[in-house]
Amino acid sequence: MNKLTFTVFIILTASITFLTGRSFRVQQVPYGSKYSCNTCHTNGGGTPRNPFGKDVESRVSPGGNETFWGPDLAALDSDGDGFTNGEELQDPEGNWKQGDPDPGDPNLVTHPGDPDDHPPVVSVKDEKNFQNEFVLFNNYPNPFNPSTKISFNIPVNSHVTLKIYNVKGELVKTLADNDYTPGTYEALWNGRNDNGVQVSAGIYLYRLNANSFTETKRMVLLK
Repeated sequence: MNKLTFTVFIILTASITFLTGRSFRVQQVPYGSKYSCNTCHTNGGGTPRNPFGKDVESRVSPGGNETFWGPDLAALDSDGDGFTNGEELQDPEGNWKQGDPDPGDPNLVTHPGDPDDHPPVVSVKDEKNFQNEFVLFNNYPNPFNPSTKISFNIPVNSHVTLKIYNVKGELVKTLADNDYTPGTYEALWNGRNDNGVQVSAGIYLYRLNANSFTETKRMVLLK
């Protein structure tokens, strides 16, 4: 084997060892198989780490096999899209352990390292638990940071608007402005306005209008 061939062999061997040695980490996060190495990297193993990958890197030693998924990492919003890593990976409390079945709904999983990939703003919460009245539920959590969930029940076909205002009465964010069939729905607000800009801490009002029904409630965004 000549010197050039030997050098190429060494480089390839090292690269394979490096990638294989770290591929186990996708098994240490919920739904790691969905994005594979891109869970932590920008374009496959060996490429720069995305924001989520950087938070993972800070929790493991080089080549180490430490357990890094848990409540603290789940509570972070690594990619800054207003949704925690746990919310994006369907494990908000960070209780999932390696070897457990993947939690939550796989259809709602989004990428914790990509700010352009995040949960839908409004989704059906429970189609089997309809109520016979319009209801605007208290948001949860409240106070909140970085995001909160607002649920509402629609008993009949209705055009629904759900909007957030500041204490001056200025429109901040429109979460819903569509026709809805009967059901209980859940809206997520990530603390950003209609232009995608993070708003300041303070008191905000959310108002539901559906047919002739109107109700407004208060919530507090913390920093």
